[in-house]
Amino acid sequence: MKKFLLGLICGITVTASTAVYASDTIQAYLFPVRYQINGEIKGMEKDYSTLNYNGHVYVPIRFITENLGAFVDYNDRNTEIKVNYFPAGMDLLTDNKYPNIHFGIIDLYLDGGYTGIWGLLSLNDMKESVKKEYTINFKLNFYDKNNDLIGSALGSSKSGSSAEKQTISNGEIKYAAAGEVGDFSKYNNVKFEIIDFEEQK
Repeated sequence: MKKFLLGLICGITVTASTAVYASDTIQAYLFPVRYQINGEIKGMEKDYSTLNYNGHVYVPIRFITENLGAFVDYNDRNTEIKVNYFPAGMDLLTDNKYPNIHFGIIDLYLDGGYTGIWGLLSLNDMKESVKKEYTINFKLNFYDKNNDLIGSALGSSKSGSSAEKQTISNGEIKYAAAGEVGDFSKYNNVKFEIIDFEEQK
C-alpha cells in the first residue's frame, strides 16, 4: 500500500510538472516569407527567422526596425525592448559643424518657471569599423518671430534614467532631455548647437 501511495504521489508530481512546463512552451512554425519595405525586397540574414504561431506572424524586431530606419535596444536589467525612431514630418535640428548629429523635439513642457524638453538624439555616418561610444552635450536656442533670442536650454546624451546608457554610439537614436529656467513655449524657431562631442575611452 505504501509503495502504491508513493508511486501515485510521484506520478501526480510528474504530471503536474509536465503540465506546468507545457504551459510555458509554444509550438510555432518557421514561416518562409519575403519582406518588402517601401517597394524594396529586403533580404533577411540567416540569424533571423519568422515564426507562425496560432495564425499570427512573429517577426524579428531588429530586422524590421532597422530596415524602417529606427533603432532598437534591449535592456536586460528590466527586460525591456526599446524602439526609437524619428516620426514622419518631425523637424530634425542639425549643427552645421556636426552634420552627423541630429535632434528632434518630441515634447516641450512648462513646470512652474522651468521649460523642459524631451527629444530624440541621433548619431550616424561615423564610418567606424569598431563601435565607439560618445558623450554629446548640446544647447537649444529658442527665438521669437522677430528672430530675437528668448532663451537657451542645455541638454546631454547623459540625460535620462540612471538605468540608461549615458553615451551614444554610431547608428543609435536615444532619448535626451534639455531644460532651463524661463518660458520658451511661444518660440517661432529653434537652433541646435553642439557644445561638446567627446569619444569615451
